[in-house]
Amino acid sequence: MASRVRTSPVLIVLGVLAGSTLAAQQPEAKLPAETLLDRAVLTALDQELSGVAAKDHVSRLTQLHRVPASPGFHEAIAYVQGRATAFGLSDVHVETFPGDGATYFGTLHGNRGWRVDGGSLDEVTPEARRIISYDDVRLAVADNSESADVTAELVDVGAGAQPRDYDGKDVRGKLVLCDAVPSACHRQAVEQRGAVGLVSYNANQVSAWWRDDQDLIRWGHLDARGRRNTFAIMISLREARALQQRLGRGETITLHAVVRARNDDAMPYETLVATIPGTDASVGDVVFSCHLDHEKPGANDNASGCAATLEIARALKTLIDAKRIPPPVRTIRFIWPSEMTGTIAYLTKYPDIASRIRAAVHLDMVGADPFITKSILHVTRSPWSIATVTDDVEETFGRYVIDGAFRAAADGEMTHAIRSHGGSKDAFWADITPYQSGSDHWIYQEGGFGIPAIYLRDHPDIYIHTTGDLPDNIEPTKIKRSAFIAAASGYYLATMPDRGESLIALSYANAHARLAEDGRRAIAMAADRARGRDAEIIVSQAVLREQRRLRSVSRFLRVDASAHLDRLSAGLADAGTSLLLTFMAPDAAAALARAGFRQPAADARVPVRAASVKGPLDPRGDWLVDKAGSAAAALAIARVPRSDDITYEIVNFIDGARTVSEIRDAVSAEFEPVDLKAVADYIDLLARAGAVTFK
Repeated sequence: MASRVRTSPVLIVLGVLAGSTLAAQQPEAKLPAETLLDRAVLTALDQELSGVAAKDHVSRLTQLHRVPASPGFHEAIAYVQGRATAFGLSDVHVETFPGDGATYFGTLHGNRGWRVDGGSLDEVTPEARRIISYDDVRLAVADNSESADVTAELVDVGAGAQPRDYDGKDVRGKLVLCDAVPSACHRQAVEQRGAVGLVSYNANQVSAWWRDDQDLIRWGHLDARGRRNTFAIMISLREARALQQRLGRGETITLHAVVRARNDDAMPYETLVATIPGTDASVGDVVFSCHLDHEKPGANDNASGCAATLEIARALKTLIDAKRIPPPVRTIRFIWPSEMTGTIAYLTKYPDIASRIRAAVHLDMVGADPFITKSILHVTRSPWSIATVTDDVEETFGRYVIDGAFRAAADGEMTHAIRSHGGSKDAFWADITPYQSGSDHWIYQEGGFGIPAIYLRDHPDIYIHTTGDLPDNIEPTKIKRSAFIAAASGYYLATMPDRGESLIALSYANAHARLAEDGRRAIAMAADRARGRDAEIIVSQAVLREQRRLRSVSRFLRVDASAHLDRLSAGLADAGTSLLLTFMAPDAAAALARAGFRQPAADARVPVRAASVKGPLDPRGDWLVDKAGSAAAALAIARVPRSDDITYEIVNFIDGARTVSEIRDAVSAEFEPVDLKAVADYIDLLARAGAVTFK
């Protein structure tokens, strides 16, 4: 039997006391977020932000049918304006822009204003019954419908967007039952074949749950600039299937459609603006943005983003006035526009303000309970063309909330758990994701403006754009967590209390993680020997992206950190070279690194963007078609997968320094390899349209 060493009880007690004293002397280690904002500031934001208050705003906004440039949207503007004024925000005012369907805002064509007072669809024969009414369902009348009172036979044309859908069917003077986007069906059925109107069951956005709920009714749209519009009545998939079965059995069904609506070119777009003034007007602004327009109810999309923005404004103003957090150095600007059009209209009207905006924080769908809507909150990175340290800001605060929620749910450790009174204690269904388009951040980050944008978004949401997007889907803790990430990110960028040192360090650390992501993709591509050069381009462009990202900190600093940034950039180059060595010969990898990770240029022309052209330049967009002709939509680049994003980035990469070949390499690394000729043809078209010139 081994001998035991007995320890005196006195020594045990002394040891415990000594350990307790040592533990008391050791401060708790800082979390990455606490290197950007003091723990006291993060605590103050947590204590002041209210998910319940934000949900109350959602409930109010969802009572309004918030179609752009409509009386319902005006009511929503008035509500937010009243609350912003009551919270004591400065310079609370409404900007107006023409809703005539003719005005261009930058390169985006504005829509027509619209008023709707009612509508209904009834079956007359063989069974007299009410099918749907605007009084019950605001989505019953598709946007931009015109008044009508029609009794007509119903004809089923299936999808209804292609000429073949009408083979053997006489729709003249009849109502058409169709599935495709109402504006496309209207062109075929009404404008070309003389139908009197549409009965549409166009379904929700495609997802794994698409069409599972047959009782949803989708928000429909006719041409928002159309001068030949009649009307579309929106019905559920269940109702449509029942009508189709009856028609298939040979029944003749007569319907009575009534619409009380009109397109109103005098109804303006409205954008609400408010500020919290900064202490130094010379260092620019930080913007909080959300789009206020949507159908009734439109709870998550996007009453949630606008409600969260309103609650952020209240919380920041309250904390600053109470001196619980320092006042911002930069002015904080809050903007509630209609989606895309309202944002670009504001930025093009006030180029001096646009030039002062250092970053935008955009919230579009941020409150949905994932157990109801299947939504995940995505903290979304910027496109490669505008690689920016704001990605590191949102990622740092995003991980702070994600990790704190996980520890609380898993271990009951509530120290860093952001949650709302009465809200969920669940882990946070959220992640950090690559760039995705689809909201107003797309305008801010467009090359004509070049404004870094933080983007928070729920996706998917199985109820988006339907009658199912209800306030009951909004979960107070979820919307508070989203608001916290946004508020902390925007407030940090408005104050920069650490003068950027911590941000540079975090960005450098994050850069290696992002390079690892790209390295894995490149290694998989290099497994196919024929795609070795594309693998080299992925790593090379990723290194250049991260080096640009580090240097982007100068947008926010008033000190010269160039020497330090040069050293860190060299470290990123070394990391990139190491990745290249996993699939390249050492001499070839070293040569590529010495060349600054730039490949030889097969097309060495250098395009320069016209400074006066602001906004996206989609080949199928009205601006480019007007300037360059209908051939624009037939370009090869318009037919590649994700062509919208690829053409957006091609234009963004035009900086007066990159060659056409380098632009091709940049978009190929970000998405998938793109043919050089397709890129060159698109840039040539831009030149013919006057959007670019060549050096």
